[in-house]
Amino acid sequence: MKSLSRVVIWIAGSIIGLVVILFGGFLLFSVIHEYRPDPIESVEVDGSSSEKSDTTRVFSLIIWNIGYGGLGKEMDFFYDGGKNVRPEEPYFEQSIAGIGSFITQHDSVDFFLLQEVDMDSKRSYSLNEVNWLGTILPDFCISFAANYNCRYVPMPVTDPMGPVISGLVSCSRFQPEEVIRHGFDKHVSWPNRLFYLKRCFMVSRYALDDGHQLLLINIHNSAFDTGGVLRKREMEMIRQFMLDEYEKGNFLVAGGDWNANPHLFNPDDMISGDRVKKDEFTDMNTFFPDWEFVFDPRYPTNRDVDNPYQHGVTPVTILDFYLVSPNIRVRGIQTLQTGFEHSDHQPVYLQIALHL
Repeated sequence: MKSLSRVVIWIAGSIIGLVVILFGGFLLFSVIHEYRPDPIESVEVDGSSSEKSDTTRVFSLIIWNIGYGGLGKEMDFFYDGGKNVRPEEPYFEQSIAGIGSFITQHDSVDFFLLQEVDMDSKRSYSLNEVNWLGTILPDFCISFAANYNCRYVPMPVTDPMGPVISGLVSCSRFQPEEVIRHGFDKHVSWPNRLFYLKRCFMVSRYALDDGHQLLLINIHNSAFDTGGVLRKREMEMIRQFMLDEYEKGNFLVAGGDWNANPHLFNPDDMISGDRVKKDEFTDMNTFFPDWEFVFDPRYPTNRDVDNPYQHGVTPVTILDFYLVSPNIRVRGIQTLQTGFEHSDHQPVYLQIALHL
């Protein structure tokens, strides 16, 4: 019996030792390959255009978090309390085709500011969605800035997300003078940060005929942020950048998924028949008291993904909107209702003129 006990102890110790070695090796691998972008990085622009962005023109934009084609109305997501990690491949192909169809139907706009666009990820079956956008928007200049770049996400343990490369994409009818990725300086704590997003905002600059510039800022701020610590710092950095540029006489539009409600959001204004929730993040107007937060109060732009979408049951809210500088005049704003068919977000259309 003693010899048998020694064998059992030796086997158990060997297994524990092997698990420790494998875990340590994986952690070391993740540390070595951690995504460490510079605070400010130049972004490549694919495509070219000779179309002019002059001050007399009315500009149109669409913002949309496309959820990498993996968060259609029938999906839930494990990180938000659901069960699924990624959709079945046929459903993914159906969703990405629906997203592509929507974009081509609205390709008369001047700019698309998109979030959660995958470049090479297991969750989206390794489709390079940036190149795919180039094929459906052949007359647009396209820029990509990563905010999620992980060699291997080990969660959930039973069905890991695996490799993820994803980020922001800005598509434009005009040739930008430059596109810059501005990284935020606060992230989730170690070791979670090895497997989580390194968020940023992406700035595209367009020359105007009066010597100033139109700046478009693609936004995707932090979620899962208890107490709004990360979002407050992100808003501080966005605020300082935008105020500095406005003082130079430039025109600024920031748009995307803010993961917060806009100033003056009121659930009672919504007429969609959905179950509406309100985010408790600090009023964003404290960062930009004289600027305009532009959104369509009638319809939601985001749904919870702890369960598949059910109209009137699934909680919804508004997280996707625009912030415009005081020298810009808003000509129109509309949430384009898709019924969350192909993404957990709905796109928002904006039309603006430069107020001189």
